[in-house]
Amino acid sequence: MSLSRAPRSVSAFVAAIGAVVAFACSSPPSSGDDAGAGAITPDATTDDGSAFASYDGGTCHLQTCETLGYTCGPNGDGCGSTIDCGTCTGPDYCGGGGYSKCGHAPLDAAVQCPSGTPTTCQKLGYDCGPAADGCGGLLQCGTCTAPAFCGGGGFDVCGTGLADAGAVVVPGCDGGTATLVGRVVAGTLPAYLPPNGTGDPVPNVLVYVPSGPLQSFSAGAHCSQCTAGSTNPLQTTTAPDGTFAIPNVPIGASVPVVIELGRWRRGVTFSVTSPCTTTNVGDIHMPRTQAGDPGDIPNSSNIPVTAISTGNDDALECVLLKMGVDRSEFTTNAYGGRVHVYAGNGADLGRNTPSEAALMGPGGTYMSYDQIIFPCWGLDPVTDSTKANQKTPAELANLVTYADAGGRFFATHFSFTWLYQNSPFSTTAQWDPEANNNPTYAPFTGNVSTAVPLGYPGTFAQWLAVVGALSNVPLAQVAIGEGRHNVDKVLGRSVDWIDGTDPNPASPSPAQMLLHYTFDTPVGAATQCGHAIYSDFHVATLSNTKGIHFPDECDTKALTAQERILEFMIWDLSSCAGPVRPTCVPKTCAELAAGCGTADDGCGHVLACGGCPQGQTCGGGGVAGKCGACVPTGCQKQNLECGPAGDGCGATLACGDCAPGKTCGGGGVPGKCGGKCPVPTTCQMLGYTCGPAGDGCGGVIQCGTCKPPQTCGGAGVAGACGGGTQ
Repeated sequence: MSLSRAPRSVSAFVAAIGAVVAFACSSPPSSGDDAGAGAITPDATTDDGSAFASYDGGTCHLQTCETLGYTCGPNGDGCGSTIDCGTCTGPDYCGGGGYSKCGHAPLDAAVQCPSGTPTTCQKLGYDCGPAADGCGGLLQCGTCTAPAFCGGGGFDVCGTGLADAGAVVVPGCDGGTATLVGRVVAGTLPAYLPPNGTGDPVPNVLVYVPSGPLQSFSAGAHCSQCTAGSTNPLQTTTAPDGTFAIPNVPIGASVPVVIELGRWRRGVTFSVTSPCTTTNVGDIHMPRTQAGDPGDIPNSSNIPVTAISTGNDDALECVLLKMGVDRSEFTTNAYGGRVHVYAGNGADLGRNTPSEAALMGPGGTYMSYDQIIFPCWGLDPVTDSTKANQKTPAELANLVTYADAGGRFFATHFSFTWLYQNSPFSTTAQWDPEANNNPTYAPFTGNVSTAVPLGYPGTFAQWLAVVGALSNVPLAQVAIGEGRHNVDKVLGRSVDWIDGTDPNPASPSPAQMLLHYTFDTPVGAATQCGHAIYSDFHVATLSNTKGIHFPDECDTKALTAQERILEFMIWDLSSCAGPVRPTCVPKTCAELAAGCGTADDGCGHVLACGGCPQGQTCGGGGVAGKCGACVPTGCQKQNLECGPAGDGCGATLACGDCAPGKTCGGGGVPGKCGGKCPVPTTCQMLGYTCGPAGDGCGGVIQCGTCKPPQTCGGAGVAGACGGGTQ
C-alpha cells in the first residue's frame, strides 16, 4: 500500500474526504511470516523476469529457483517465503554441484556439500525468512519487526523497502505528521491471563486512520462488503505479536484510529502532538461490548452477531467469554446481546432459551447471524452413540444455504454431523468417522502448519509461539487434549492447519489424521465469501454441561494452550474469505530421496526419515540423507610411502619405514623417504579436525575427537566430524 502525505491537521484530514466509499470484499492483509509487513501481492515483474511483491510502504523483489540458479532443495524467495527447487537423482546430491545445485563432485572437491557443516543464516547475511543451507536443508533466519518486512532491506534482509529501487517512497516528515505504534490485544480480563505472560495479542487486525465517518455493518449472512472502513486510509496490519506501526499520521489532539477484523471493530482517539517522532499508544483492546468503552468514537464498536448451539462436551461459549466478550452480550435472540445462546445439548440461559431447531430448522433464524458456532454435543446418554447429534435434511440444507450466502460457522468433534454427510461440505475432507474416538483422552501431538504460502497458518504458528501455546517450538507442535480421529486429510481447496499421527487407529483407517482445517464457500466456486472451520477436539476439561445455566459451566482460570487455539479460530471465523488460498502438498521422504535423518516436507513440517544400520551414519557416505560408512583412505591413495598416517575415519595407518640413511619426509616431501625432514605437518595444515594423522616426518599427530553421535569422517569428509543419525 502506498502511504501518502497526510494533511496537517485532523480536521483538514477528514474534511479533505467527501462521501465514504466502503471497501470491496477482499482478502484481509496478512503478515505472513513477517511482523507487520502487510499482504504480499506479486503485481509486476522486473527486467530479469522476477516478480516483486507490494508491502505497506515498500516492495520486495521475489526470486525463483531459475533466477537464483538453484536446482535442488528448499530455498527462500528473498521476501520471507519458501520455494522448492526440487530434488536430485543418484548419484547426484544437493550441494554436489555447488550451493543448492545437483552434482556428484569428488569428496575432496571444493563444491562438495559439507554435510557436517552446512552454511548458516549469519554466513549468508540473512536475518529473516527461510533459506537453504546449500545441502538440501532449510534454515529459518527469523522475522522482522514492524514496519520492516522480510526482503525490504534486500534478499532475506529486514527493511522498510524504501531503499529498494522498486519501492514506493513515503514522503519524509515535514513537521505535520508522526508515526503511530502500538499493539492490538483481545478484551481478555486479567483473571484469564497467565501471570508474567505476553497478554492476549490479536494478529491480522486492520489498523487504520479513517478518512471520514464509519459505515455501520449490516448483520447476517450476505456476500457484499468485508469491511466498513473509509476510503484510502492510512493503514497497516498487526503482526503475530499484535504490534503495528503507521507512519505519516496527522498531528492533533484527537487523532482517530480504528481496529478492525472482519466484523469486529472499535474506534478510539489519541493525542498526537509531537511531529516527526514516534508516538506509542500502548495496547488497544478489541471491543468487549457493542456500545464500546467511554471515550470511543461514537457508534464505532461492533461485535459480530453470533449464534451458539451449546454442546454437552464442549463449552465454546466460555472461550468467547474469556477472550473478552462481556457477560451482558450473552442473551437469547429476544434481547439485545450480540451472542445469542440456543439450547443444543449443553448449557442454557434458563427456561426461555430457544432450541437449536429454532436456529437451523425450517423458518429458523440462521440467516440473521454473522457467524454460528456448533460445539460438540457429546454422545446420546441412552444409546452411547452419536444419535443425539444427527441433523434433519432440512437443517443440513439450511447450513449450506447460509454458508453459500457468506455465512461463517465453526464446528467441533461430533458436530461433524453438519459436514461429513452434507454435500458439498462432505467433499472438503476425507472423512473417517470414529477412526479413534480416544476413549482414554490420551493427548495427541498436533503438527501446526507453518507453510508461508497459506498466509494465516504461517501467522497461526508464530502467534501460538508468542502466547506460549506451543509444546515444541522448533517443530511447531501443540499438545491436543481430548483429540479425536474423525477425518484423515484435506481435499480440494481446504486448508490443513493442524494434523497428526494416530497411534492406534481403527482398522482399516490410516494413521494420518486431520485435527483442524478450514474451507471457504460456496465450495469449489470461483468467488467465495463464506468460511467454515472444523476442529476435531474440545475446549477440554469441560463436559456434562447440559442443564447448567451460563456462565456457571465456565472456569475462571487463565486461558489454556488449547483454548488459545480455539480463540485464534474464532478471530479467523470473522475474517474475509477472499480469493482462493493456495494449498501446499507435502513431500514424503521417498519423494525427497531422504533415506535417513530429518527433512523438510515443503509445507512447514519436519519429516523423520529413519535411522541407519549399525556402523553407518546419515550422510556418512558423503551423500546427505543417505546412510553410509566412512570409507578409509589408504597409504597408496594418499601417495604416502612411509610413516604413520590417518585413514580419515579415525584410525591410524602404518605406511612403512625408510631405508637406512633416509628419513620419512627428509627430502622435503611429507610421507616420502629422503634426507633431513622439514618442519612437520600440522593438523591445521592438513585441514583435519579429528582423528590421528601423520606429520610427514614419521610422527603421529592427534587432531581431536568428535562429540557423539558424530564420528570422524561420519559425513564423508576425511578428518572432519559429521554424521550422527544412527
